[in-house]
Amino acid sequence: MPDEIKEPEAPKCYSIKEYILFKLDRNISILGLVALGCWAMQIGTKESMQIAIVVAGGLVAYIGSRGSK
Repeated sequence: MPDEIKEPEAPKCYSIKEYILFKLDRNISILGLVALGCWAMQIGTKESMQIAIVVAGGLVAYIGSRGSK
């Protein structure tokens, strides 16, 4: 029935281990993107510079969206 009132669900509580792994996973992926962009700039070809620009643009968009919240 659409008129039923649903009880609010309890928020999921993460353990310390789960929280640290979640944060660590995100940081490792960001560091990997930074390393990929730096490596592409070291190569110095036209295609690698395009890769570096795309990686930098993605990081700027991510940081901008996180900062606006």
